[in-house]
Amino acid sequence: MLARALTAVSPALRGSLHVRQTCLPLSRVAQRKNVLAHASAASGGAEQDAVNVFLIDGKLVERPLGAVQRLSKPLQAAFVAAVYGALGLGTWAWCAHVGPAIAAAAPGLHAFFVGTRMAWLGALFTVVGVAHFTAHDVIKSMYPKQGSWGFWSLPGSASFHTNWTGVAEVLGGGALLLAWAVPSLLPKLPAGLLPLVNKCLFALTLAVTPANIYMCTHNAPGPSPALLPWPVHLWRLVMQVVLLSSFWDMAHP
Repeated sequence: MLARALTAVSPALRGSLHVRQTCLPLSRVAQRKNVLAHASAASGGAEQDAVNVFLIDGKLVERPLGAVQRLSKPLQAAFVAAVYGALGLGTWAWCAHVGPAIAAAAPGLHAFFVGTRMAWLGALFTVVGVAHFTAHDVIKSMYPKQGSWGFWSLPGSASFHTNWTGVAEVLGGGALLLAWAVPSLLPKLPAGLLPLVNKCLFALTLAVTPANIYMCTHNAPGPSPALLPWPVHLWRLVMQVVLLSSFWDMAHP
């Protein structure tokens, strides 16, 4: 086990594996990664004996393995599939039942939500899209590493995927903001343009979902300085259902 291997190396190294965030020169970061790799190899390379290491703005961030990450690869893959299944089922339930029920029980609240959603959805996606560039390393830390869950393997670097999704979020969010702020433009645009924007944002939300799942399964830092508890991840899942159902509804007026 890693604990025994670390005892043989030094007590200082064992203490350094506690969850923390430290600022190190890049050369020291590389040395630190090598130490962790050798320590893991000494324990037979067992994943459950390692820690997750992220590099954010020159700071080495170590996080313990997530609960899902400690499971076998098939179970990890099943968890990812279950999340997407829950999103699909939740989106259908919201569009078919929850939304109409809210409209019937609280028509004023529902009308306010429908009337303002282009504004806050547009602002949300625009701000998050800009953060892909102003806080690049933070957002990049959420991108799943190759081999995650036993199947994740996409061409392109984490920076590439962080950049293109950021551009897409700014464009989509900006389009919603413009449509809300200048409604007089809508009659001059092709009839299907705004529904197309919402279809693209629906697809984009599904495309970036693995980053949210990675935060849950692998304790990826993202914008959070501390580990997120399970209730927060569940709340984020519900919020994604709200996003998806809103985009779906606006894409099918």
